[in-house]
Amino acid sequence: MKVIIDRFEGAMAIAEISEGKTGNLPRILIPDAKEGDCIEIIAGAPSRFFAADKDNDLIYILTPKGKYAMSKNLGKDVKIGSPVFIRLSAKTTEKRKKKIQSLTNDLFS
Repeated sequence: MKVIIDRFEGAMAIAEISEGKTGNLPRILIPDAKEGDCIEIIAGAPSRFFAADKDNDLIYILTPKGKYAMSKNLGKDVKIGSPVFIRLSAKTTEKRKKKIQSLTNDLFS
């Protein structure tokens, strides 16, 4: 799943999933992320993060630094006990920025 960091609120990153839909992701899982960055969340890929538990709205991710909760809608394919790979996608972020710049240029040309 690919999401875009909309903003940060304290220790949480608010990620846009699709138009108007968002989910929360602990900032500690993506320490180098900035607003507008694209993040990939990949269920089952080799990682040091594991899905430890789920409840109604949250998935608990076990990391070497502790257990953190993220919105369930950010990890639809995540299964309990399976690894969860979370990373910044510099290529997708750059592509998105170029598209936005192109749209802006077209608007003001």
